[in-house]
Amino acid sequence: MTRESDENCRWRLPAEWRPNQPLFAFHEDTNANAVLIDTDGRIFAVAEERLTRRRFQGGFPRRSLAWIEQASGVPLAAAPVLVFGNRTHFLPRLLGSLFPSFEHDLFGLPHKTMLFFHHLVFRSPLFARGLEGFNRALLRRRFGKRAAIVDHHFAHAASAYYTSGKTAACAVSIDNYGDGCAARVFDCEGPVIRPVRSVSALDSPGQFYGEIAQLAGIHPLLAGKLTGLAAHGDPAPAREPLQKLFGVSPDGRDFSRTFGWRRSARRPPFADLTRFAPPELAAAAQAVFEDAVVAFVQTAARDTGRRDVVLAGGCFGNVRVNQRIRELPEIDSVWIHPAMSDQGIALGAALAYLAAQKPRLPFRLPDVFLGPEPHEAEIEAALRAAGLPYTRPADPAAEAARLLAAGQVVARFAGPTEYGPRALGNRSVLYDPRDPALQARLNAQLHRAWYMPFAPLVMASHAAQCFLNAAAAREPGRFMTISFYATDWLKQNCPGVVHVDGTVRPQIIDRDDNPPMYRLLEEFHRLTGIPCLLNTSFNLHEEPIVCSAADACRAFRAAKLDYLIAGPFLARRSDE
Repeated sequence: MTRESDENCRWRLPAEWRPNQPLFAFHEDTNANAVLIDTDGRIFAVAEERLTRRRFQGGFPRRSLAWIEQASGVPLAAAPVLVFGNRTHFLPRLLGSLFPSFEHDLFGLPHKTMLFFHHLVFRSPLFARGLEGFNRALLRRRFGKRAAIVDHHFAHAASAYYTSGKTAACAVSIDNYGDGCAARVFDCEGPVIRPVRSVSALDSPGQFYGEIAQLAGIHPLLAGKLTGLAAHGDPAPAREPLQKLFGVSPDGRDFSRTFGWRRSARRPPFADLTRFAPPELAAAAQAVFEDAVVAFVQTAARDTGRRDVVLAGGCFGNVRVNQRIRELPEIDSVWIHPAMSDQGIALGAALAYLAAQKPRLPFRLPDVFLGPEPHEAEIEAALRAAGLPYTRPADPAAEAARLLAAGQVVARFAGPTEYGPRALGNRSVLYDPRDPALQARLNAQLHRAWYMPFAPLVMASHAAQCFLNAAAAREPGRFMTISFYATDWLKQNCPGVVHVDGTVRPQIIDRDDNPPMYRLLEEFHRLTGIPCLLNTSFNLHEEPIVCSAADACRAFRAAKLDYLIAGPFLARRSDE
């Protein structure tokens, strides 16, 4: 893996992974995204929501494609083949930008219909092949060139395995549904990913978790918030009723979930769940979900005989599940693709296509700074338009560290946007983790739910000081995709980043991971003796993470934060 010296500092894929011709890949369903792998091995990747500012934007990712063409200098016309995730998802291809958001009501008739449609795809290979042929015809008619289509869960598995650096692993993909399935297991060795078994969309763990989130008053596409709320409740009161709704089969190879056309949030058994307080309901849902998913992965590892497990799919955005999987005696290591949700479909499809053309071994993912990077002139123009006073300090990292040590909140907008759902320093809000009153203050300023925890950004050399069993999950810890139990030292010295259940979801950073961010953290450590900063995503409630300089200035002003690192500039909040 090499890095180039252009202004984007994009790393290059190993030589064997570099295509002979540019390769574009797309995901057009909810959470639409686009990827280019150019002939130099550079990856350009972004989710459409970052550019449209509409959370979970679906349909063809037009703006993502436009940015990729502009940033890379490679037009879509230069690619002889286009790669698409999802073999049978025809609605986004028919409706384009008019693709509806009906899946937001998981109890609604349209969503039930879609689940049953995917069950038919699962049950009938002939029906699935016919739909795939229809999709190919749609794509060829639209783009006038050959379209390669990759199965939804195969794309998830490819995104996890080919970026893991492992030469053999058990891959598991679990989400709400895709191409007929809620989950699939794969046995991976060398360049080959071999399907092992699948679970119908009707028995979806993601559907169960989303339904309970909806009952708890959380948008189902933001069901991950349930994990934060769960730590504030007792799972015992609601656990038994939820176990009747969802679980894992006795042999650990399937899930079971009640399905019925008359199921409704207003009728039993779901209506009966409203007697539980939301934290109790969340805690029980988390416990039932964890037990089922962990047992399923444990069985998959045993059946394939693999001690290394690679994971993708929205259900593995649940960091507590990932922690429990890592703690299984059958597992030596776990890797979660950083864009584990459908934001990773396009890259997974591209990697799967390349591996099918010529055998290629997995590589280690260096970082995920693969998205848009505003130019200095754009940043300065946005600061002026927003009326923010700013300077250009000689050492922005040292100045930001000084402000943080003095108790100021500093937002950081610098370098390329992160690929995936996590803010890993380039689109982050930073704060001193020693302040125990911090959570309430920042959640209020960012208009977020009161129960949401914040993540620690920690120097790798001090990880063992902060987290129990830190070395066992160093790789997923780089990308904030797994939780750890906090050490007593962290609880005592950095209470602002420790959740009420004693867990943390850290980003463990080394100098090579993000040199400017590491420099800031290193300077903060020199000033305070604390090798840790609080890191939360730079966005307002239910908005995508900021992408452009204008986005950053608007969010900074709306949240009334103290200081903003914007490229080489340091802006402060205006009193006006």
